[in-house]
Amino acid sequence: MTVNDSTADPRLVTEIGMALTRGGLPATGPEIAKLVAGYHAQNLGVAMLYAVPEARYADPGLRFQAGARIIDWSD
Repeated sequence: MTVNDSTADPRLVTEIGMALTRGGLPATGPEIAKLVAGYHAQNLGVAMLYAVPEARYADPGLRFQAGARIIDWSD
């Protein structure tokens, strides 16, 4: 598929091209076409991250705690 391919969603091609431009990432037509082709699978994967109701608001296991506990080791 190329960017000018009739199967490519023109709105999606424009959105991906604009996102790359805003990010300062140059991309050729074939590169944008590959991103467009993989967009729906990538979007589904991101949606699946939020699909588990039990984990949606869970506190992540690895989290930086800025507060330090002072423990007396002299005992």
